[in-house]
Amino acid sequence: MRRGILIAFLLPLLALPGVAKERYNVWAKEKIRYQHDRVNQDPYNAQLRVLLANAYYGDGKHYDAAAQLEKALELEDNYPEAHCNLGIVRQAQSMVVDAEVHFRAALAMDSTLVDAMAGLGTMLCENGRRAEGIQFLERTLAHEAGRDDARFNLGVAYHKVGDFRRATKHLEHLFQRYPGYPGVDHGLSQAYFARGLTLLQARKPAVALDFFLKSEELGKDAANIHYAEGLAHLRLEDLAAAEVAFITAVGLDEDHVPALHNLAHVLDLTGRTEDAVVYYRRVSELTPHLDTIEAARDATYDEQILLD
Repeated sequence: MRRGILIAFLLPLLALPGVAKERYNVWAKEKIRYQHDRVNQDPYNAQLRVLLANAYYGDGKHYDAAAQLEKALELEDNYPEAHCNLGIVRQAQSMVVDAEVHFRAALAMDSTLVDAMAGLGTMLCENGRRAEGIQFLERTLAHEAGRDDARFNLGVAYHKVGDFRRATKHLEHLFQRYPGYPGVDHGLSQAYFARGLTLLQARKPAVALDFFLKSEELGKDAANIHYAEGLAHLRLEDLAAAEVAFITAVGLDEDHVPALHNLAHVLDLTGRTEDAVVYYRRVSELTPHLDTIEAARDATYDEQILLD
């Protein structure tokens, strides 16, 4: 079977500004015209139909792309790449059931077709069938370790199912290989953060702190990260470091109730009761059910609020 005419299964290109965007659109339409002329000259050539479909897909014309792929399959029904590309187009059209049928048909004809594995695995994960989707994404990487889109989606899927160790492993691998991959810095930051929270809950504050610091380096969700660092320092009985972390969290988010409360708690522990009252009062203002200073002082905030 002919290869090399699969739709690229990657994140969409960023919108190109001004003249560059116009030139790209002109190029895409010229490609459509070129492939359309070839199809007119040889209308029973399934491969040319797929090439025209790819040109339509590249210009955002999903309906026209699907029509050409369906015609290609009428001409040659045992064409795995055409099934795979139709699966990708149907997924883009949010036609999940039809997309799955075509991905599975492609794999039934060619079990090594990584684009179909990656497409099906990603689609299953996006639609809540993560256990099955993860298996297809793992198969994708077993066949093609450099498949960055599959590795990113696998890392996100593992994060969603709470397997932060595997999420970290895959996102770290991608970050080292391609640090500019869209979303990988945010995904890795979140994976580090989640892993740190589970370690903190498991009463391993020193190890948790290492992951919080890694998350902080990537600069995502900064207030919550500093708050979590403060909790880890509290567990390690380093009140000075905890105070700095909570102050930093409040500086980034002045209404961060857990950080405000724990900062007040540290001030209480270090004998600065009057300063603590200022923060307890702010907690009371932000949480009406804690209607007195004493009620705010007796409240507790730990990592559970972040885990939830």
